[in-house]
Amino acid sequence: MCFGEEMRGHNAGQIRHGAHHRGMPHGTCGCSCGGRRFLSKNERKEMLEEYKESLKRELEGVEEELKALKGE
Repeated sequence: MCFGEEMRGHNAGQIRHGAHHRGMPHGTCGCSCGGRRFLSKNERKEMLEEYKESLKRELEGVEEELKALKGE
């Protein structure tokens, strides 16, 4: 699921569309980018859980890179 256009606005939890698409050409993530404006509570929860897991994986990668750089 994507954090596209649906996550903009006051209820977005400060998640920006551009942050999700960082490094991806527009339209290649499979999201509707400009489609639905309102999501159900369950959809928002699912998207935030996925985003949370993505952030955890990103942090693991950063920690690995820091260890590798310190070992040089």
